[in-house]
Amino acid sequence: MVQVPRPPEVPGLPGPRRGDALRLVWWAERGFAHGARRGSVLGRVYSGFLAVAWWPSLPVLLVGQWVSLRRSGARYYFSPGRDAVLALVARPDGWHVAEHYARHPCTGRGRALRDALVPVLLGVAEAEGLTICGTAATRGPIRGRRLRRVPSPP
Repeated sequence: MVQVPRPPEVPGLPGPRRGDALRLVWWAERGFAHGARRGSVLGRVYSGFLAVAWWPSLPVLLVGQWVSLRRSGARYYFSPGRDAVLALVARPDGWHVAEHYARHPCTGRGRALRDALVPVLLGVAEAEGLTICGTAATRGPIRGRRLRRVPSPP
């Protein structure tokens, strides 16, 4: 089996620090609440359910996020202002976008972080022959649109 390397560090983008598990779990809740106010009816219902279910699940979510932040194959990229995050995880079939949150949804902070990350990550993925996968929370099926970027053939 091929060993997929951990995503690289990107200069100028800080990694996680103490307290970020709580920060990311809270940003996820804000995202669910935001989704409950926008989008298709089915998407609103789904996001509303997640926003409500978040509260009794908080202890489990915090432990899960704390463990996720420490995975050896994961890299969490925070924006310089620490108001957006994108996590990539190395899996046997390539890198997967595991999480992508912003402190305030729909303010452009997530896009600014992606704009800083994409050129670096695509260069490394191309050189290593890695596929990058993710799911965009945009109009489409209830869980979003699946994305897959495969490297160019040699």
